[in-house]
Parts: sequence; C-alpha cells; structure tokens
Amino acid sequence: MLEYKKVYIKGQIKMKVMIAMNEFKGCLTSKELSLVIEKTIKNANKKIDIVKEVVADGGDGFLDIFENFDKKTFTTVNAIGEKTEVKYLVNHDTKEAVIEVAEIIGIRNLSKEECNPYKTTTYGLGILINTLLYEGIKTFTIGLGGSATNDCGIGMLAALGIKFYDENNNLCVRGISELKNIVKIDDTMVSKYLKYAKFNLICDVENPLYGKNGATYIFGGQKGLDKKDFSIVDDYVKNFSEIVYDKYKKDFSIIKGSGAAGGLAYAFLNFTNSKMFKGSEYMISYLDIENKIKDIDILITGEGCLDKQSFMGKAPIELAKIAKKNNKKVIFLAGSIEDDELEQLSENNKKLIDASFTIQRGVISIREALDKKIATKNIEKTIEQIFCILELFNSEM
Repeated sequence: MLEYKKVYIKGQIKMKVMIAMNEFKGCLTSKELSLVIEKTIKNANKKIDIVKEVVADGGDGFLDIFENFDKKTFTTVNAIGEKTEVKYLVNHDTKEAVIEVAEIIGIRNLSKEECNPYKTTTYGLGILINTLLYEGIKTFTIGLGGSATNDCGIGMLAALGIKFYDENNNLCVRGISELKNIVKIDDTMVSKYLKYAKFNLICDVENPLYGKNGATYIFGGQKGLDKKDFSIVDDYVKNFSEIVYDKYKKDFSIIKGSGAAGGLAYAFLNFTNSKMFKGSEYMISYLDIENKIKDIDILITGEGCLDKQSFMGKAPIELAKIAKKNNKKVIFLAGSIEDDELEQLSENNKKLIDASFTIQRGVISIREALDKKIATKNIEKTIEQIFCILELFNSEM
C-alpha cells in the first residue's frame, strides 16, 4: 500500500515523480507515453516535479535514449527489399554509431500480409553497416529487438561481403527460402574494415539460436511463420549453424541471446567482434537511472502487458527493483494485466509494484486498444483518476 505521508504536505502535493514507461508495442513509444503522462500530471498539479526517462532495452525507440550523437537519415531497403529511409545515430569524433534494428528491418514497418520469414532479409541492415565502416566508424551499438527476420543474419553478412552458396553455386541472400539451401561459405571478399570494428549487441531476450526455446519456436509466429513450419525451419537453422561450425570451429548457437532478431545476434557473434549486453541493464547503466531514482518519490513505469514475462528481465520491472531497493513507490500502467499469472509470482516479486492499473476504459477490440488516439485518451483518464485519489487522500490528512 502506498504511504503518502512521506511525500505530502497538508493542502499541497509535494513530490517528485519519475516517468519511465516502456513502449506500448504497436501503439505508443516510450517518449510518446512519457509526454502524455507528464502533460496530464501537470494539468492536475503544476507543482509536482517530473523527471522523464526513455525506456528502451534494444527494441523500438532504442535511438531515443542516446545523447551526444547526430541523428542521420540513410536510404537502404527494408525487410522485404523495398527502398526505405531510416534513422541512425553517429558521432564521427568518437567513431561510434547506434543502430536500431527495428527501424530498418522491423516488423512494425510491414503489413501482416508482408510478414513472411521465408522472404524477409537482414540485407538492408548490412548496407548501412557497410557504409559506416567505410566512413571510419569503429564502434557499433546495435539494438536487436523488433526484427521481422529469421535468416540468421545471412542478408546482413552478404552485404558485408561474406558469400553463401547453394550446391549449384547460386548466391543465397534472402530469407529462410535461401538459408535452407546453403552448403558453402566464402569469406575472402569480406569488408577489410570489419576486422577493426566492434559491435555491442543490446537485447532483452536470452533465447539460443535453435531448439524449442530458440529463435524460430519462440518468435517465428509473431513474424508470420506458420506453427506447422516451426520444426522444419528450426532444422534449417540448426543445419546452417553446423555448416558455420564446420568452417570456423566455433559454436555460438547455444549462447544466451544468440537467437535474438531471428539469429541476427548469432551472425554478429560468429562473424564479427561482438559482445552481448542485457538490454535493461545496459539502459539503466547508460542513463545512470539508479542515481536518479534516489532523488524521486514515485516511479511511474509500465508496458503493454503486465504478466509473468514482465518479471523475466523486462526493463519496467528492473526499474521497479531499483525503486524498491531505494524505498520508493512504484505505480505500473499497462494495456492489460494478467492477474492469474501474477498470482503465481513469489511474494518478493509481488511487492515490487505498489499499485497497478490497466488503462482500458471499457470493452474494446484489440484494434481499438492499439489506436493511438484511443490509447492516449485512456492514459490521460487513468492518470487523472490516480492523481484525483492522491489529491483526495492529501486533503484528508
């Protein structure tokens, strides 16, 4: 239960609030959510101090957490090979770049009909990386979440000069349909700049490349793969990893997170100088969030769905852990809340959230719930009610 006496003075709310929302996937970004919540709180009480933090652990909105970079536009191709304009960050003085995979080959950029891992490719990502290598960039930070691909990174690697052939010496570049035919790898034409670069891989998953907990079984469905094809495609992926092992005598397929972005992480780990970072930990460290939380009274965090998976390393719960460690209060906002799943949590996990609220204001369809205008209005109403309760409690103290 929230104890407001620590943060209230009779007749006037006196508190500092941090807003650190994860995206509502397919609806509102972390930054958009923070702005809506800030505006609504300020309308309720202009004297409340507010701190906003962008929450992104490798997926949509990842670029927003970085400072001291120039935002650039680049022309490449998306996951289905169509010409597209994308954003990335670069600092030529420090020779660093930040790339959000979802921005280039993300599922958010495709219609449901276009999502087909047999055809989707990481090639457009490779085009951007190759260009930046020629510009002298030495350090790449790659946010791996939100991809529409399951090609083990062969498209990206092909753009960097690594060639994959089938038994008839045809090049294999595009999706699972060509990944399955690979029998030979030729790396003699790889970009000469690649060996001087290092890649920091940021992801929020720990899935290996293949197997029942691997990239295909866990994420293939949301990328358009039919469930009946899971075992078939998983065999293709496993076979590819064996061909890679035969050539390089290295096996990154069982590394936690190697299945991220449909095996794109595996490609980086095997063919580049790469290191994996847990998304939430990287973000919290980069933004120095723990020190900022020490100076607040209430943390408002959340994501699209509050369920058991939220407690498996997702950023909002990692933020809640820091808040509770520092004796701060936590309010969690979600599009939906799975109470049956939350009941199965340990008592310690249940105590991480002081109060949780679903923003839905009635029975609506998923399509309506994901509509930006409807979601924005629902969040505004929810925040208004939360702060009405706080005002009411304060007036009776």
